[in-house]
Amino acid sequence: MSKIVVVGGGAAGLELVTRLGRSFGRRDTHEIILVEPSTHHYWKPRLHEIAAGTFDAELDAVSYLQHARCNDYQYVQAAMSSLDRTTKTLQLRNENGAESSFDYDYLVIAVGAVSNDFKTPGVSDHCLFLDSSLQAQLAWEQINPLLRAEGKHHLSIVGAGATGVELAAELAKVSAKLQRYRHGSELAITLIEASDRVLPAGPECMSEKVQKALEKQGITVRTNTRVQRAEAGKLVTAEGEVIVADLQMWAAGIKCAEWLSQLDGLETNRLNQLKVDANLLSTLDDAIFVLGDSAECPQADGSFVPPRAQAANQAAGHLARQFKRLLKGKALKPFIFNDGGMVIAVGHDYAVGSLMNNKLILRGRFVRNLYDTIFRLHQQILFGWGRVTALVLLKRIKCALNPYYKGNIS
Repeated sequence: MSKIVVVGGGAAGLELVTRLGRSFGRRDTHEIILVEPSTHHYWKPRLHEIAAGTFDAELDAVSYLQHARCNDYQYVQAAMSSLDRTTKTLQLRNENGAESSFDYDYLVIAVGAVSNDFKTPGVSDHCLFLDSSLQAQLAWEQINPLLRAEGKHHLSIVGAGATGVELAAELAKVSAKLQRYRHGSELAITLIEASDRVLPAGPECMSEKVQKALEKQGITVRTNTRVQRAEAGKLVTAEGEVIVADLQMWAAGIKCAEWLSQLDGLETNRLNQLKVDANLLSTLDDAIFVLGDSAECPQADGSFVPPRAQAANQAAGHLARQFKRLLKGKALKPFIFNDGGMVIAVGHDYAVGSLMNNKLILRGRFVRNLYDTIFRLHQQILFGWGRVTALVLLKRIKCALNPYYKGNIS
C-alpha cells in the first residue's frame, strides 16, 4: 500500500484527493492524505465575493473534514514547514504551533501562489490582500463599514488583473445596490494598473471591453500608473502623485511562498515556483509532484503552463489518471494544457469572455452564466451533479427572497 500525501487544499489539491480517494481510498488499496491548515475550502477565483460580502459561505464553502469522510481520504489540519527527501518525511505545524513529522511514498505539493508586492515599500503594512479566505474576510470587515457609512469614501485597488477587476466590479455593484436603501453613502473605487491596459495577460480587445464596463459602473481606471510606495491612507506613484484612499487593496502580480525555495534543495524559479518536468514531477525527485500555481511546468512549444484556475483543474484531473498508471507500473504521460479561454466577471450579472484562442469575444449575462458554470463544474467534481443542482436551486430561492442578493445567483 502506497501513502500519497497532498499538501494544499485549493482547487487542484482538493480535486486530486477527491478523485484519488474515490479510486483508491474506498478499496483500501492506497492511503490518501490531504494536509491543509484551513478548515474550509473556498474556490480562489471567488475570494473577491467574500471581500464584497456577496459570497454564500453557507452553500458554497466546503468543510474539509466532512468532505474527507465522504470521499475516503484523510484530512490533517496543519501546514507544511520543511521536507527531508532522504527519509521521505514532512515536517508539519498545526494551528497551535506544535510540530510533527509525517512520512510519504509520493508527495504532491499544491499550495498555490500569493500576490507579489514586488518589495514595494509600505505595501505589506498599509494594504490588504486577497490570497486566502481569511484575508478576504478581514477585507470585508473593513470594507463593510465604508459601504454603509454616510458620505463619500475612497477605495484603491492596485492591480488590474482578474482579481483586481472582479473585486472592483463586485464592490461597485454592491455600493450601487446599497445606495437604493441608504441614500447619502457612496464608495468611490480607483483601479490602478502599471501596464497600459487592464487584464494585461488577456487579449487587447477584451481589455477594452472590460475597461468600458468598469468605467460605466463609475470605477476610475488608472493605467500606466506604477505605485512606488504605500503609506497610511495613500499611495504614492512613481511620478510622485498621491492617491488618497480610506482603504487600499493589493492584487498585483503573483509569487509563491518563500518556504518553497527552501525544500531540501528542490529547484525553484525567481517566483519561488517549484520546477517540474512535463509529467508534473519535480526535476530532482521522482517521488514529488507539483500542481497548479506552485509549479513551473514546461510545454512542448517552450512556453509554461499559466497560473490560472483552469490549468490547476486540468492538472489535477491529469495527475489523478497518472497515479493509476504509476501504481500499476506504467509510464507517465506528459501534461498538456488546453487553453479554454478567459472569462472575467464584471459584477454579478455581467461578464466578458475570450474564447476560441481569442478569436471570439463575448459579453453579457450569458457569459456570466458561463463563468458560474466553471465554478459549478468544480463543485461537480467534489460532490456530483445531484448536490450541485440542489445548491443552485437553494441559491435561486435565497436570492429571490433577499433583495440585497437579487441577481447574484451564481
